[in-house]
Amino acid sequence: MADNRSPADRVAAVHRYGDPITGGQHAAATALLEALLRAAEHHGVTLADFDAVVDLPGGCLDVVRAKRHR
Repeated sequence: MADNRSPADRVAAVHRYGDPITGGQHAAATALLEALLRAAEHHGVTLADFDAVVDLPGGCLDVVRAKRHR
């Protein structure tokens, strides 16, 4: 079944241990996810295609959070 939630809803559904996810991190991860999906669209790839192999919303959030710690 296809997941019809928005990119923002998909990022909001990600749960991680540690510090709570801030509004700024959520916004940055959503913007990153949306940008990646726009790029993927040119290749005929959708978020559903990513869902089959990787947690792209979670990965976007992980990148944003890791960048803060560097």
